[in-house]
Amino acid sequence: MKIKYKLASRLYGISIISFVFVSLFSLNFLIFDLFTKNGKIGNLGTTAHHSKGYPIEARIQFRIPDTTIIYKGYNISGSTSNSDVKEWNNNFKKIKLDKKLKKVYQINKTTIYNDFEDTQKKFNKISTQDLDSEIEIVLNPKDYFFKAILTIKSYLSIILLLFVLYQLKEIFKRLKDNFIFNKLLNKRIKIIGYSLIAYQVARMIISIIIKQFITRIEFEHYIPSFENSNFSFMTLYTEVEYNLEILFLGLCLIVLSKLITYGYNIQQENELTI
Repeated sequence: MKIKYKLASRLYGISIISFVFVSLFSLNFLIFDLFTKNGKIGNLGTTAHHSKGYPIEARIQFRIPDTTIIYKGYNISGSTSNSDVKEWNNNFKKIKLDKKLKKVYQINKTTIYNDFEDTQKKFNKISTQDLDSEIEIVLNPKDYFFKAILTIKSYLSIILLLFVLYQLKEIFKRLKDNFIFNKLLNKRIKIIGYSLIAYQVARMIISIIIKQFITRIEFEHYIPSFENSNFSFMTLYTEVEYNLEILFLGLCLIVLSKLITYGYNIQQENELTI
């Protein structure tokens, strides 16, 4: 006796639409990457392209002191900033009070806006000396092996998404026709779980390889007429990439598939006993 369930039919329809949409997006991405010179056709284009490079995750660290002094004197030159670190701040005060040095001041100001209205007075001071956040950067290396690694990384998430959507489509297709679990459906759930774990392992390995080529990118400003005036205001660090949520989800799906198999076997034994 077949059992129908409306929600399974609706989820099957959603999974088909999602699979078709992602397939078209992937095809579009592939066409732009392989068959265009700069990733553009008219006004349409993609951010990732073999001529521009491919994105990787990085951690961005800003160093924005209130004041930076770039100084030059007899046998001495450089830059110093006010800081929460006592030793650095003492050096800043020393340079600031030294009247023999030629100095250029860089003042950094922070203003808070609500649309176009300055609302700075409604807030206390904002600390901007050390800000950390995650960001994506696009790398276009000359090394062919490194570029191949970035290409694989760029396509890996699309391949996983297509694979998982296909498995879900097949699961809901069977449930739509007959809302009873069987070994084939259980197998597909287990495959999804293993694919999520494999994706995370591959992503981690690729990020470790990337770190062998690049560990950080420094952004500096300087005054050409002042020797040793370089001041690093922003650093990008490459990181080992992983997602514990996806890894945990993969493990949960594998455990769930084991539990369903156990329940299915008990049900079969009961039916044979009856």
